Amino acid sequence: MGEIILHPCDKNYCEECIYSNRDNGACNNEKYFKNMYKVNCEWKFCPYKKIKRMEAEE
Repeated sequence: MGEIILHPCDKNYCEECIYSNRDNGACNNEKYFKNMYKVNCEWKFCPYKKIKRMEAEE
């Protein structure tokens, strides 16, 4: 089966990103704010997204 790829406007898209602010759900990346229109409307993905590394469960 294929992987579901969320749109950057989806609230769950940024949850795994290191720039995600847990308190208000906003992005803390300045480059994202400068290119918000392009990310959401033109590119339809966020090139600034960096996925948090999960600690190995022991």
